Amino acid sequence: MSCPCTSAARLFLNTAHRGLSCSRIQFFSLSRQGSRETHLPPRVRVRSFSETAVCFAAKDGTTKDSGSDGGKKSISEGKRTSGSGGSGKGGSQLRCPKCGDPCTHVETFVSSTRFVKCEKCHHFFVVLSETDSKKGLNKEPESAAEAVKLAFAQKPPPPPKKIYAYLDKYVVGQSYAKKVLAVAVYNHYKRIYNNIPAGSRQQVEVEKQPSLTPRELEMRRREDEYRFTKLLQIAGISPHGNALGASMQQQTSQQAPQERRGGEVLDSTHADIKLEKSNIILLGPTGSGKTLLAQTLARCLDVPFAICDCTTLTQAGYVGEDIESVIAKLLQDANYSVEKAQQGIVFLDEVDKIGSVPGIHQLRDVGGEGVQQGLLKLLEGTIVNVPEKNSRKLRGETVQVDTTNILFVASGAFNGLDRIISRRKNEKYLGFGTPSNLGKGRRAAAAADLANTSGETDTVAEIEEKDRLLKHVEARDLIEFGMIPEFVGRLPVVVPLHSLDEETLVRILTEPRNAVVPQYQALFSMDKCDLNVTQDALRAIARMALERKTGARGLRSIMEKLLLEPMFEVPHSDIMAVELNKDVVQGKSQPRYIRAPAKESAEEEYDSGIEEENWPRQADAANN
Repeated sequence: MSCPCTSAARLFLNTAHRGLSCSRIQFFSLSRQGSRETHLPPRVRVRSFSETAVCFAAKDGTTKDSGSDGGKKSISEGKRTSGSGGSGKGGSQLRCPKCGDPCTHVETFVSSTRFVKCEKCHHFFVVLSETDSKKGLNKEPESAAEAVKLAFAQKPPPPPKKIYAYLDKYVVGQSYAKKVLAVAVYNHYKRIYNNIPAGSRQQVEVEKQPSLTPRELEMRRREDEYRFTKLLQIAGISPHGNALGASMQQQTSQQAPQERRGGEVLDSTHADIKLEKSNIILLGPTGSGKTLLAQTLARCLDVPFAICDCTTLTQAGYVGEDIESVIAKLLQDANYSVEKAQQGIVFLDEVDKIGSVPGIHQLRDVGGEGVQQGLLKLLEGTIVNVPEKNSRKLRGETVQVDTTNILFVASGAFNGLDRIISRRKNEKYLGFGTPSNLGKGRRAAAAADLANTSGETDTVAEIEEKDRLLKHVEARDLIEFGMIPEFVGRLPVVVPLHSLDEETLVRILTEPRNAVVPQYQALFSMDKCDLNVTQDALRAIARMALERKTGARGLRSIMEKLLLEPMFEVPHSDIMAVELNKDVVQGKSQPRYIRAPAKESAEEEYDSGIEEENWPRQADAANN
């Protein structure tokens, strides 16, 4: 005799195995009319089914809905146990990342290092701190395809005309130097893409399949869980361990395809073309825009760009910055990603200050020729050991950076180089003959340049003569200046910058995005005052800067001197505008002030009270 409850329970168990989960259900009696709510007998194991579902949900990482309170409680327990497991966060109990069983602590003589052992699979692990685990994640190499995707998959490289137009907004003149830099940057993008191994380039072009099988998803989840764990397996102790360790095993699996060597190269008929870099050296007088070109170029590039000063560099082992600090700045700009840093651009400023000085009776030229010798392999392409982030070089914690694809741009004033060129060409310099007993080196060239410069000679004619001579610069002139031949040979592109004439200086005062006169107009507008400079005054300022022979830097010093008195008088006054004309620049008259009409005394007191409160608002309006 079969009870209706027994058949209903059997039906419920069959549906439960198909994936339905519930603890209460309405049954319809077969013999009696109506329906009644019936609880399941105790022999039906509903709780065991609920626990199985929760364990699966916790393992998969996704939680499912449960109607009973017991299901909710078991879900929270599963979360707590899984949180204290593989990742090592959220609990003190550490679990083995391979089998999931709890690990026991191993007593050691050193209390700072924690060793644990898995009882089930007999693996030994060491517990890493947060800084060590972050360092390990940063050091983990990305594949070559990922590095290429970061550089090229976002957007195509900008053409040279677009880079030239951007430089034209900030730098006036120097069209030849801007063309050389724009073409060099564009070719740098193309060289990086060409020098990537063919296998990794195909990985970039072929997109990954979006659909993955459940087995592949599970394998990837386990790899990620094992990668981000805080437990580092000790190599050699595990029966399945590798002598290289877990991290080295991952590195070897992600390495790029090796190049062909030996007999394969001899038998192959097709040879890949590998593009080499052409480093650049910029020559020009002070204040002609060499550093400004580099600073403007750094803002529009998608590759890391580092501006380094050669005046602080010394030879290895002496007080001062080592030569590796050049690549360290590039690595810092690349957010300590070695792959990005190996595709960057380095700008070496004031490179003429490391020229050798003959006649110094010492064994080594620490800040001159020794730095050039250290930079030789860096310019050509070598593997440099750069200190890691927040570490000293003496500790030996270094990162290896390959400088083969890094483009180097050097710049220097090279004072007196035109004297050396004129002596080579056997020409007389303007006004005076070139002395025959001129010594060698940068100090002798600078002394000759200073001795032959006089106030009687026309400044414009002298500038034109210097520019004409700098256009004929050759490598031997740089060698005579004090640069060693190996250093000059590694900078094949020599770009002379022309001096700034009066017309160019007038344009520098007003035209660029960050010009000098608009800066002072913004300063005066914060005090509700207008600054007006006439065209004759601009020409007079440019002529004074031309006589000072400091280039565009002389414009700011002249403007500061002219506007000192107005900047002292304008704040908290009734001056509405300040005008500068040619007589003010030449010192024949004072600046002209335009004052507001007189107000009543009550209004003046009210205005003086609210003026300080509105000052930040006025500053924001002036910036806009």
